[in-house]
Amino acid sequence: MSAGFAQVPTQNVLADGTEFSYKVKSGNSECQALTAKNETATPITIQKILIEGEKEFFEFNDNAALPKKLAPGESVNLCYACFRPKVADKQYTVSATIFTSSGKTSHINLLAFCPALAKVDNITATAPGAIITFDPLTVKEGTLLTMTGHDDHFMRLYSFKNTSQKTFSINSASFQKTDNRFDIVSIEPGSLPMDVAPGETFSLKISYNSRERVPYNNKLLIYTDQSKEPASYEVRGFQLPLSSMSWNKRQDSTSRANK
Repeated sequence: MSAGFAQVPTQNVLADGTEFSYKVKSGNSECQALTAKNETATPITIQKILIEGEKEFFEFNDNAALPKKLAPGESVNLCYACFRPKVADKQYTVSATIFTSSGKTSHINLLAFCPALAKVDNITATAPGAIITFDPLTVKEGTLLTMTGHDDHFMRLYSFKNTSQKTFSINSASFQKTDNRFDIVSIEPGSLPMDVAPGETFSLKISYNSRERVPYNNKLLIYTDQSKEPASYEVRGFQLPLSSMSWNKRQDSTSRANK
């Protein structure tokens, strides 16, 4: 994964006690430039940099050739310090000492934190072909509808059966929250308004949009002329990780077997 370069005010690492802070999720990275500026009236030569601490979680790229002489007012990027954490919910510290020809040393600290990953449980999808009870007069909170898929946009078809002894005239269907994640693509058979007699079924095709592996909830509301309150169904969408795909599991199993 490419590194992200932090947009932070430039700090002069020749000023003793300079600190650089990072906050990066596991699997990502962040880079910051370590810039030295000669703010004195005489030339300074940077001789070497000594780095100590948890260096295995940092990378120092594009290092300037040392020793490096700086005229008064001149600055140079000594390197890019990139933090690449591997363990979540942990703090990391690296210190560096910069030695100059004048005998003066400057100390800097790289303070990094990798936040804990939010726990996300895989959600079981509503079984394909399942018949969902529809009776807005007696069932106000219906079955949980779960939508799972590996794509950032996918669709699922849900069938509803009128289990009452009354005919319902469905006049509209919508989602409680208009967050552009859930949408009703089509209604079968026909279109609204629609009469559904006892024992008859109708289907809704619902689409889900997300690029994050985080569950999203909404409520599907189906309005009828026979009930003041709509029939309500909680809908939960979830984008599965690619690692759970069957071809990826086979590939991973083969890779382990060859080791």
